[in-house]
Amino acid sequence: MENSVACRYKIVIGVIIGCLLYGNMSYAATNSKAHKEKSHQKQKRLKTNPVTDEESAWIANAETDVYRAGTYENILLGYSAKNGWDFSVSLLNAQVFGPNQLFQGESFVSIAKTFTLNNDLSVTVGSQNGVYMVNQKPQQWLNYTYLDTRYDVVPWLLLHGGTYIANAALTGTSRQVGFITGTEITFIPNKLALQMDYLSGHQSLSGATVNMLVNILPQWQMYMGVSVPEKNSGNEFAGIIGFNLSTKNL
Repeated sequence: MENSVACRYKIVIGVIIGCLLYGNMSYAATNSKAHKEKSHQKQKRLKTNPVTDEESAWIANAETDVYRAGTYENILLGYSAKNGWDFSVSLLNAQVFGPNQLFQGESFVSIAKTFTLNNDLSVTVGSQNGVYMVNQKPQQWLNYTYLDTRYDVVPWLLLHGGTYIANAALTGTSRQVGFITGTEITFIPNKLALQMDYLSGHQSLSGATVNMLVNILPQWQMYMGVSVPEKNSGNEFAGIIGFNLSTKNL
């Protein structure tokens, strides 16, 4: 048992160090002040991971992302239905502090379907579609569609990976196709876990997030972490703090 726990910590420490070292090299590549300010305005945060695996559950999420140039808020309300269906509405990337005086949050409607292949393997197909709330002319349609495979290696280790396609309005460059991957490592069942996700590419969606999740109550979860930018994405490091609330256990 002790060897198993030690192995988990070695895995976590190695991944975190790798993310931070890679992020430091990426950040050094964007050393122009003008480039930082321009790129930060197109920074995007999407939320596709299911908050709970329970069916017939309402979920809510509030997350604050703190960048050097400003602080952004993400709000989500969703419903996890029966037979693997998940629905949500969200307001993402709404700046609440910083020099930008224009409100430019994006509103999304999301739908996803999970196909359970066996006790350890499942595939999720989903799509997020939205528009800028205000102060965007001409108005643009935002689309992110993905396929993600989840595999429970052992009870304490989950791996997932897949592919995505995002349109030019969302990436800030052109229509992009890339891959997504990540893992969740559980230290204490239903109490403490580490979640890491990565989205490939060199545009406003690209980069990694590392979050530590703590279940304060069975239906109330807090998490803190960091967003690590991908090289040449134009993004910044960000601190993350968020809360998940569900009508069923998280």
